[in-house]
This record gives sequence, structure tokens and C-alpha cells, in this order.
Amino acid sequence: MNPLQLLLDTFNGKATERRPVVPKIWFNLAAGLTGTAPCAIIEEPRQALLCVIDAALETGCDAARLFFIPERITRNVNGQVIEEDAEGRRIGAIDMSGGWATHLDRAEDFSIENPADVAFRAFRKHQEPRINSRADARRLAVPDRDFWSSAFRDRLKTAKNHAADRIALIGDCDTATLAWYIDFRGIEQALFDLIDNPPLVHSVMERGVEYAVERGKFCIDEGLCILRLNDSLANMSVISPNLWRQFIFPHMKAVCSELHRYNSEVKIYCHICGDIMPIMHDLVQTGLDGIGPLDPLGGFTVAQAREKAGQEITLIGGVNTLDFVRADAEEIARQARLCIKHGQVDSSRYILSSGCVVPPGAKKQNLLALRTASEECQ
Repeated sequence: MNPLQLLLDTFNGKATERRPVVPKIWFNLAAGLTGTAPCAIIEEPRQALLCVIDAALETGCDAARLFFIPERITRNVNGQVIEEDAEGRRIGAIDMSGGWATHLDRAEDFSIENPADVAFRAFRKHQEPRINSRADARRLAVPDRDFWSSAFRDRLKTAKNHAADRIALIGDCDTATLAWYIDFRGIEQALFDLIDNPPLVHSVMERGVEYAVERGKFCIDEGLCILRLNDSLANMSVISPNLWRQFIFPHMKAVCSELHRYNSEVKIYCHICGDIMPIMHDLVQTGLDGIGPLDPLGGFTVAQAREKAGQEITLIGGVNTLDFVRADAEEIARQARLCIKHGQVDSSRYILSSGCVVPPGAKKQNLLALRTASEECQ
């Protein structure tokens, strides 16, 4: 079966011959699996997309998640990767052991009124808060579909041609809620703001909704019909269920509602790490089509998630992320079979995946074990 149709049938509750396999592969793991130099990915967004697709294909995946990253100029200085501008001026050091973000030397190299800076804020870190008032929130630029089209339409076309019908492609809405807010306020101040400054939080998240919707609509316009909506930080390991319902729920629901209004057939799933059991029912009520990554490190099982979520929503994930590094393929396959058993509903509504992003040291045979388990559990 065509991988995209396999995924769509799974989301739609149609019985399928096997469960789709979609572990969370990011650029650092993709580089290792394909033998690609990390700086080649950092410098060339087109290469980044192709590398992730190739890594997914090599490990038997049915889909690859597509992320948009900025084009950067790098230079190695005494073993440290530095970003420079076109004139050779140092911008900052790139964190090669973490999320490959540039840690800016100067706060002025980021402007909240610059759509490109906002679009790629996760790759432009600085210790100073970028927003300090609701007036700042009103000045916050929202990259629209024209921005994404001019920056990524040609690259996405290349990726689609490369993938052909061998693998499905998943679009990325990024985030509209806590992870978005933290990028502008820093994690400690952001958490204080939930208590001390709710109007500012809502103002910034309202802009986040606009941002995620525009990015999602671009993906839909380019033919991507499965979208990821991220807020890995908005879990009960970080905030309380009451705070989640006050701040995250309304804005996540707004994104889902607007994108489903734009295209009723699009499938939207969330990525929220950690403990989500106290808000599982709320997640269903946002209008999401799928919930992941069911991180067992959050203290719950796929069986418990299915019992709480009900039968009408697709569950995604559940295999212990750390075990892709420390365990063997037999253990991964054992976990995968259990996840399939407890996550599926009438041979559908479950996608086999990792409990979070797979670490860069993961063994290739462990990723392949997911596909093996999927085929064994037909």
C-alpha cells in the first residue's frame, strides 16, 4: 500500500494490513545514518530535507517529518562551529551537541519585527528576553504563506520529487503555545508569567496561533495533508493541568479549528512529551486527529493512554526513546509489539513510533526493528 494512504487510512479508522512506522528522526540522527556532514545540513536547507527523507527510507519508515531551517554560513574555529554573515562577521557559536542553534553574540542580531528571525527563532538563541510587554507582542512579526512560499516552495518541491511515492511527508506547523512563548521569554520567566502575567502570555500565544496557522496553510497548499503541531514543553512534568487548560488548550484548539476549516481532510497530530495523562481527554477535545509521542518516560503506557483517550483518535509513539541507544533490536521489537497490541483499534488508529525524538547515537538495527514488528503484527 502507498505509505501516505496507509497513514490516512490509519487516521480515518480504516483497517490496514499493518501499523505505519514513523519514528521521530531529526537532523542529527539523519546525518549519522546517511553519513552526511552536519555542517552540510546546517548550511543547506534543501540538503537537510533530503537527508531526513533518506534516513527514514533507510530505516523502513512510512513517513518523514519535514522541518524548515535557515540557511547559514559556518566556519570551524578551534573545533567550534561558528556562524558568520556574508561579510565574514561572527554571528555566534552553534550548539552542535544540542539543537544546532546559533547562540547569538549580540541581541540586536534578532528582531521580533523581522519575519525571518521569528520563523527561525529556535536557531537564534540569546539569553535576553525578546518580548517584554503586550506592545512588543503586537509588534511581533508573523511569517505568512508568502514568506514560506518564497523561502521553501522550491525546496519542498525537491523533497516531494525525491520522496515520490516511496514515503509520506509530514508538514510542520511548529508551535503556538508554551514552546513558542518560551522562545521569547526564556523558560524560567515564561513559567513565572503563567502566574504573574497571564495577559502577556495570551497576547503572545495569540500571535503564535497566527504563526502556526499560516505555516500550516502553506504546507496544505503544497499538498501535505498530515501536519505536526508541537508543544513538547507543555506537559504535566512542567506545568499543572489547570495551567494547561487555561493557556494551552484554547490556543491549540484555535489552530486545529482554523486548519480544519481551511481543509477538512487535513490530519493534525500533536507532539507533547512527558506526562500527558491528566490532560488526555482535553487533548481529544482540541480537535486533534492524533496524539503523540506517548513518552513512557512520562510514567504511563500506551494501554493507559488508549483507555483514557478513547477509541476515536489516533495514538502515535510509545517505544522508549533511550532504548534505541542502550537496548538491542529484540527489545525494541518487543516494546513495539506491545504498543501495537494496546494502541490499535480494530487494526487501525495507531502509528508505531518512538516516545520522543530518537537520539543521534541510535543503532540502525533498532530503528529497523520497528518495521519488523509492524510486519509481524499484521
